[in-house]
Amino acid sequence: MFLKWLYFSILVFLFGSAFLLIEISLKTFSPSYIAFFRVSIAALILFIYSKFIGCTYEFVKNNFKLLFILGLTGTTIPFYLISYAQVTINSGETGILVGFMPIFTIIGSHYYFKYEKLNLRKIFGFILGFIGLFVLLINNENSINLHSNIFAKLLVIFAAFFYALNALLVKKLSAIKVIPLSSCVMIISAIQLFFILIFSHDEYLDFKNFHTDSVLSLLFMAIFSTAMATVIYYKIIQDYGPSFLSLVNYPIPIFAFFAGVFILDESFNIYSILSLCLVVMAIYISQKN
Repeated sequence: MFLKWLYFSILVFLFGSAFLLIEISLKTFSPSYIAFFRVSIAALILFIYSKFIGCTYEFVKNNFKLLFILGLTGTTIPFYLISYAQVTINSGETGILVGFMPIFTIIGSHYYFKYEKLNLRKIFGFILGFIGLFVLLINNENSINLHSNIFAKLLVIFAAFFYALNALLVKKLSAIKVIPLSSCVMIISAIQLFFILIFSHDEYLDFKNFHTDSVLSLLFMAIFSTAMATVIYYKIIQDYGPSFLSLVNYPIPIFAFFAGVFILDESFNIYSILSLCLVVMAIYISQKN
């Protein structure tokens, strides 16, 4: 039980920090470069580590089609869509919109993949979590205006859908160890993103306005918010299921908001506390036996 919530907490931190790191990286790198570099560096790190501990890749031949789809749905498409969306919307908005993932996950888990049965307790918990995010949303000084940047917001919601699909599909490979699985998916995704980089029209590296913090943010994101996070992500799915994994997306915006309060001395009020309480209650209700 302790490990379950430790993994959960670490993943909230790693994923929660990624949206801010993307925003900083965009000062120098285009969305295509951000997605490509973070995945390529993560792939290299995971591959070297997997070979160091003696992992083999015999599973690739019989599962290549599914691994290719995992690369698309878990990293290639959502990483690119989110990086592109954050050109026009901020990290807080992005984190809140990714909160659609749990809704997609419980629907898919019950109706299509038959992993878990849907019950009133889980439905209520997931809806309560989304209400918590909505309270945070309307309380945010940079809150979402539904009539602006609609296209960017739809891109993030599509990314949330692909994250959910990925979480559901990974469960089919639960017999494969997480390190070589994570490494393989990252390598495939890096190749996919390379072709996106070639054919995209937003390729740029702004060397005239080169920002050191952008490079450092990209490196941190690649090492921790991508390589390490992917291993923990697959570990949670294999051991505790995709629905539990999807709950990570509720506290992520809360984490980002309160990080701003304590680190950047941003203001908060009773609605901020209410949002936090609703999210905590949602997670508790969804996981209560």
